[in-house]
Amino acid sequence: MVTTVSSAEKADLAAKAGADLVVNYREPGAAGKIGDFGIIDRVVEVALGANLELDLAVLRPGGHIATYAAEPGPDPALPVRACMNANVVLRFMLLYGVRADALDQAVADITIALQAGALTELPAHRFGLDDVVAAQDAVQAGAIGKVFVVPG
Repeated sequence: MVTTVSSAEKADLAAKAGADLVVNYREPGAAGKIGDFGIIDRVVEVALGANLELDLAVLRPGGHIATYAAEPGPDPALPVRACMNANVVLRFMLLYGVRADALDQAVADITIALQAGALTELPAHRFGLDDVVAAQDAVQAGAIGKVFVVPG
């Protein structure tokens, strides 16, 4: 599995999680490093507008891009011709639209993986409800991992 990251700290987390190749997409030559690794069939994308050019550069013809997150601001403009030339399949999804039985199966699969030790935890940053502003500041500052606001 190949993963792209934006910092050395994220690269370390991805490597510890078992990525076969970790590439900082902000560095020159990212597409070449990924291409040297092998053929990419599928991309799971969290920032389609920012990363689509790289995705198209490394994805095999007819490959799939699944995106489940949206960047702040206006929707990205899709380079239709480039997507057509790559014969790419774009799949958009929203968690709230996933069938209940599929969500139940995902919970079961993740529980099994957690019990088997096959998943690694992200760093957790916990804030009390009275520190909600600090929690938001942490998110905006790019906190690595998960930010939790815990009432009580």
